[in-house]
Amino acid sequence: MMRPLVLPLKPDTMKTKSRKPVVYKAYEGETIKLRVDNKTTIVVRTQKALEMWMERYPQAQVVAQ
Repeated sequence: MMRPLVLPLKPDTMKTKSRKPVVYKAYEGETIKLRVDNKTTIVVRTQKALEMWMERYPQAQVVAQ
């Protein structure tokens, strides 16, 4: 014997819950933009981070400070 088909009363009961957007704080210090390749630009905050990225990508160029 087949079970009867039960449909939800509201058509929007299956929707996913809406999420709040993630808001990042703006960094108010000096930043350095580093172009790794023609598609990728990285923003670093410290000289130590700049040196680390330059070790990984020796062909990288500093775009702006």
